[in-house]
Amino acid sequence: MNRKYQAIAEKIKKLVIDSEYRLGGKIPSIRDLALTYGVSITTITAALRLLESQGIIEAKDRVGYFASSRVLKDVERHREYEPVPKNLADNIFIRDLATLNQNHAVPLGSAIPADEYLPNRQIQKSLLRAARRTSETLNYWFPGTPAYLSAIARRMSNIGVNSTGSDIIATNGAQEAVMIALAALTNKGDTVAIASPSYPGILHALKMLELQVVEIPCFPHGPISLDTLEFATRNFEIKALCVSANCSNPTGYSLSDEDKQSLIDICKKSDVAIIEDDVYGDIFHGKSRPTPLKALDTDGSVIYCSSFSKTISPGLRAGWIHPGRHYHSIANQKYFLNLSCPAITQIAVADFLDCGTYDLHLRKMRKIYQRNVNTLRDLVLRHFPEGTHCTVPDGGYVFWVTLPYTVNMEEIYEQALRHRIYFAPGSMFSISKSAARCLRVSGSNPVTAQVKDSIRYLADRIEESPHTQTDACEPN
Repeated sequence: MNRKYQAIAEKIKKLVIDSEYRLGGKIPSIRDLALTYGVSITTITAALRLLESQGIIEAKDRVGYFASSRVLKDVERHREYEPVPKNLADNIFIRDLATLNQNHAVPLGSAIPADEYLPNRQIQKSLLRAARRTSETLNYWFPGTPAYLSAIARRMSNIGVNSTGSDIIATNGAQEAVMIALAALTNKGDTVAIASPSYPGILHALKMLELQVVEIPCFPHGPISLDTLEFATRNFEIKALCVSANCSNPTGYSLSDEDKQSLIDICKKSDVAIIEDDVYGDIFHGKSRPTPLKALDTDGSVIYCSSFSKTISPGLRAGWIHPGRHYHSIANQKYFLNLSCPAITQIAVADFLDCGTYDLHLRKMRKIYQRNVNTLRDLVLRHFPEGTHCTVPDGGYVFWVTLPYTVNMEEIYEQALRHRIYFAPGSMFSISKSAARCLRVSGSNPVTAQVKDSIRYLADRIEESPHTQTDACEPN
């Protein structure tokens, strides 16, 4: 719990941020503040000194304290992005993507890989071999089977993260990894920062845990604005940042190594834990695998989450978490959530990885997804309204589409579903109004004639829909 002076400091800071004090304006005297808040002069003095150390206010000899011009200018610069804590309303746009896929809708927005892109035959063989090891597969293995944890440790070492296996916990996919990390780090009502737009599962997790969210917008050629992140961490008490630094969903963007280090430094200054979701990191489009934030972590503050759901099998739910210095609290969350993950899944995945064909499979998969994304982008830009913008992903198989005007995207979504066409409206990925003119398109399935017809169908519905001009987050 905060000391009294810290609580007072937070109240004064909010007044500064809300522009209750004009640019460079004088803060009430220490005596007046003490009367206002019903505390001692000593407490007020401690609060003001704390705010001065944070750059929120400035002291002038024999005159008093003033609202920092720098902070108020920052407020104005970032006000359009609304980087303030918000409650997640009950009407978050939620859809069951898996159910839509099973209903045979054309999967323009699904992030579930097509069966033909997955190593199903090899996994089947690995599952059969695992099933024969009944003494292992019918047991609990917490935090994971030795073979699985060792295989993960080797993969982590290949991307620059030191691991012995004993510092890793097996999870049921990356979604569970993120969920238990949030549960371990936060309490009801705490504030968490996320990139905007962001993976819908993050929004759902925050809502379930009754947390507040600060959305940090995208910026040109990157999944998150570092300037706005720094502003938010400086002005709000943020417990954690959830971010995909590589091939983020839904933009497909990655941060440069320099920006990754800057992000870590920003969070370290304000003691903000980083929850890194790197589930698309292996599906890069460039020459080499992008560095995860965890590889740059020197004090264990980055919690690394990933899975094989996008590369081996979504149904196996084979994930893991490298909790760093938060190992014990996260291990407790996992243990009391569901004790352990199915041993047969872990043994089968470890067997598949040991066969040595995974990297060859990844190389083939990357080429397919990059080709699919390029084809779909060309189709969208050809048929959608003039001025439509599409991100150019650094990896993965999804990209973000921004229309030149706002339409009723959810109405178009319902129309498309009636024609068995599924895409993902922008409101799935953000609570910001800026997402109203956006959608996610996915190349996780073959670009068939039916898919091409579906793009044209969406373009026609967008052209027919009444529209208005609004601002939007447009990553370039």
